[in-house]
Amino acid sequence: MNELTNIGAPVQDTKNSFAFVSNPQKILLLNQVNDLLHINKFPHNKLIFVYSGPKVGSTSIVSSLRIFGTDKFSVIHIHDEEMLKVLGHINGITINEIILYNKHIGKTVYVIDVYRTPIERKISAFFEKIGAYHFNNTDENVNKYNIERVVNRFNKIAPYLANGDHFIDKYNINIPQHFDYINKYLLVEENGIKYIKLRLKDSAIWGNILTNILGYKIGMVKDYDSSNKPIKDLFLQFKTVYKIPKNLLDNIMNCRYLKYYYSPSELNDYYHQWQNKSTSEFVSYTEEQYKIYEDLSMENSHIDYIQLNHYMDEGCSCNACDIKRATIANKILKGMPLTNNDQIKHEEAKNQLITKRVTVVNKINNIIKNMPPPKPRVKRAKDFKQDMTNVVKGKTRF
Repeated sequence: MNELTNIGAPVQDTKNSFAFVSNPQKILLLNQVNDLLHINKFPHNKLIFVYSGPKVGSTSIVSSLRIFGTDKFSVIHIHDEEMLKVLGHINGITINEIILYNKHIGKTVYVIDVYRTPIERKISAFFEKIGAYHFNNTDENVNKYNIERVVNRFNKIAPYLANGDHFIDKYNINIPQHFDYINKYLLVEENGIKYIKLRLKDSAIWGNILTNILGYKIGMVKDYDSSNKPIKDLFLQFKTVYKIPKNLLDNIMNCRYLKYYYSPSELNDYYHQWQNKSTSEFVSYTEEQYKIYEDLSMENSHIDYIQLNHYMDEGCSCNACDIKRATIANKILKGMPLTNNDQIKHEEAKNQLITKRVTVVNKINNIIKNMPPPKPRVKRAKDFKQDMTNVVKGKTRF
């Protein structure tokens, strides 16, 4: 398991953070990156990078920020440099350089990461690609697999799934000696950039935390999780029956990330929670065996993996999306549950607005059609004497 070696110690000489700005080729490439990520077209000077590992709850933050702040800031969601290569064919640039560059050109920049406990994160990461990657099959078919087969596969590879922490490993900033267990978040300002660290266990108060930091009201939507996907039956069954091998639990409890983000009492509660769902020891793959497993899985994975319905809000700022966004924000603040129909996607929002307007026009036309005809106006006879009296008294003007 990846472990942190020196939590709380300075990790960089911040004076050299912007050294890359003296390289004209690098600046040119970074400006091209901003074009590819549409940052140069964003209408706002305030940027929020949600730069985190996968399966930690970051999608919920992205959707919530977009729903409540699209008119105030722009949100970029990224996991790693590989994601840049796949989605934008971007090479030779780190995400940290993109973040620093946008601060250098005058943007107000926030960066957000989330910590999720290791066992839950590993399970979620495993099920995220269980069909296309781990079993080289469709999720619908894997959903019918025997649960013991799935548990066995998970235990073999669990030590190597979803390790590391972006805030500590990737951000290249000075980390506080201790996590703030009272306020339940970290806010580190370095190089004029505000770095925010949240914990998934505190998601119920994320809205309040982000509201206080950003200065705008932020309500939270739930993440899109595996219980909504084609493998939901298997996923729910797994969560019900899974017992973690004792040696894997002991290994996880020694993880220094977990020890940093959880207080002693929280660690104790977490251990006993899983100790009550533990079983005998299990022999997982060695590092060499897991490397072979990875290579074979990549070779055999002929099914393209594309995550659908990823965000509740895709971030479009057109009139149709803004109108729907206001409606969804109101539902969230009222505590009303959201459905897939509430997703803010441009084409759907546009069609819904067109349908709504057509419906309104049809209603108006029906009202006009069913209105009684106007009564004919009765033309009065000419009364010369009265008309002259009105003129004299100033009641009538020619």
